[in-house]
Amino acid sequence: MSVNNQPFSLKIIKKCPVCAHDYNQQSMQILSESELGFLTYLSCKFCGANLLTKFSPAPHGLIGNAILTDLKAQEVLDFAVGDDLSADEVLVINQEIYKNNLIKQFRSLI
Repeated sequence: MSVNNQPFSLKIIKKCPVCAHDYNQQSMQILSESELGFLTYLSCKFCGANLLTKFSPAPHGLIGNAILTDLKAQEVLDFAVGDDLSADEVLVINQEIYKNNLIKQFRSLI
């Protein structure tokens, strides 16, 4: 899946989900690309909302997910290049959460 040799446009992302203004398709940044899909970033020039999208190839087209974020494009890339967590690290984090009653403390704030 290459987008470097041709103009790239996703017609499904037409309007900002916050203010409903049209996106400038030329402002779409492709942050990463692999055989698993590509990660894009759009920022609305009217309200400043940032949209992060992940598209993956599927047998009959593309599957996409989008989230609003307060991160800038470089911040997304900074987080994306870290090492993956190991299963042991996830277990340690989980143990710390329960040992310190963090979930109970969080619920009391809501």
